[in-house]
Amino acid sequence: MKVSPKLVGFVLRLFAIIGVVAILYFGKSVLLLLTVAGLIAILLNPVDNKLRSWGWKPGLAIAASVFLLVLFFAGIFFAIGQQATSFAQNWPEIEDRISQQIERAKEQIPVLPGGATTEASDSTSTGQQSGSASGQSADGGSSGGSMLQNLPFGQSQITGALSSTLSVLGDFLLMFVYIVLFLSQKERLREFVLRRAPDEKRGETHQTINEALDVAQQYLKGRLILILILSVLYGVGFSLVGLNYAIVIAVLVAILSIIPYLGNIIGGGIAVAIAVASGGGTTMILGVLGTMAVAQVLESYILTPLIVGDEVDINPLTTIVAVIAFTVMWGAVGAIVAIPVVAIMRIVFKHINGMEDYAYLLGQE
Repeated sequence: MKVSPKLVGFVLRLFAIIGVVAILYFGKSVLLLLTVAGLIAILLNPVDNKLRSWGWKPGLAIAASVFLLVLFFAGIFFAIGQQATSFAQNWPEIEDRISQQIERAKEQIPVLPGGATTEASDSTSTGQQSGSASGQSADGGSSGGSMLQNLPFGQSQITGALSSTLSVLGDFLLMFVYIVLFLSQKERLREFVLRRAPDEKRGETHQTINEALDVAQQYLKGRLILILILSVLYGVGFSLVGLNYAIVIAVLVAILSIIPYLGNIIGGGIAVAIAVASGGGTTMILGVLGTMAVAQVLESYILTPLIVGDEVDINPLTTIVAVIAFTVMWGAVGAIVAIPVVAIMRIVFKHINGMEDYAYLLGQE
């Protein structure tokens, strides 16, 4: 029985897709750092090239480029660290406010544990409980006290937190090593790809590499500028409405905006939650929502078309699917790297015979 070549091709492509997904999922510990480092190296490549064109030696140009990156991260960590220290010092007060908000919610929503329904059903034992409750309040103030004070933090939790912190620090340092290596070996990597291409395809391969790098650079540079602008807009707006820790929340919400569609919803939810937890009234909550709305209108209709443009050219369906898929495989960082990775894939597919349809599927032209 003769098997259709189209069926064989379909099965091979299906197995290839399954294999790629399996490699991405099980190789997360290595591939995630390499991808992030590679994208940052692409972002730093114009700086490195500019310094070399001024006569700087490759080693000095790479060192200066990485130093600029370190300064950028140091500035962010310093700004966030200052507010985080204040947040930690005021945590007992915030804890009490959260507990008060929970108690109010219980009183207003009967279905919650400890709400009005539960109180009504337990009315027969009120006399017995009132004495013990008043005794506890007089002794240690445990009745109606903070619900968050009873959270267990044992030795295992502290050890786990320490281990996670050291792991993140190690990954961060390893990422810088990868960035340096990518910048120092970029010409060798380009030459390797060109050597693997057939002689008649080397010109097109060279063009594909340049297009992929340009798309990634424009997108990353545009998103970075947008994050800085949004941080200022959110910071000013949140400060005007009196939101506590406005700088930290503004930077966090601006960074989350790099995740298409979902990032703004998550960031807005965090800002509103902080406003409620800090005891802010309706005016503060409406102020936070108003700030988010104004910033989103500016981003969608003015800033994004002006700064980022349409270089990525990925349709909305592909964007959502890519963000969710990379989040499942690589976690929160996967949602951030999904769009530039898919954009590079679209450029590559566009220049490979037989893959043009997939490039059309991913794009929106």
